[in-house]
Amino acid sequence: MKTKRKTSPIKRILVPTDFSSHSTHAIDHAAIVAKQFDSEVILIHVIESLPYSVTDTFNIVEHRRALETTAGSLLENLRKDLIEKDLSVRTHLVTGTPYREILKKSGREKVDLIVMGTHGRTGVKRLLLGSVAEKVVRLSTCPVLTVRVPSKRHAATPAKSTRNR
Repeated sequence: MKTKRKTSPIKRILVPTDFSSHSTHAIDHAAIVAKQFDSEVILIHVIESLPYSVTDTFNIVEHRRALETTAGSLLENLRKDLIEKDLSVRTHLVTGTPYREILKKSGREKVDLIVMGTHGRTGVKRLLLGSVAEKVVRLSTCPVLTVRVPSKRHAATPAKSTRNR
């Protein structure tokens, strides 16, 4: 006898963006899922907190304002693109440590899915730079879909058939 599995609908999808091609690719995937489940998309960009000294305060403040203005405009453009696809979209611009802010927003908004791009770093680069996606995957209380942009080498090579000829 088969038992019916109760699946919970995906109502809210959180999509962190750093405005890279990797993030854009993740947004495209999130839009497909959102369309399928009639979900709300929540875009978030985190401006990383920078340590500074008292003498640097005015320079940092001006720099942060410029970052906020630019990021706000870019978020608005992404929002408009998704609205044109008949999706419900909200945006959030926050300052802090990216993985922490993503997890905080995920909890506050009670999201059902996080969709984020990965840069595909390995080895020393990954060790030195860390991975926001990896930390979110490890610490998130909801499912996380990571999307990697196919490399040009793999995208250009057609898949080989494994069938016997």
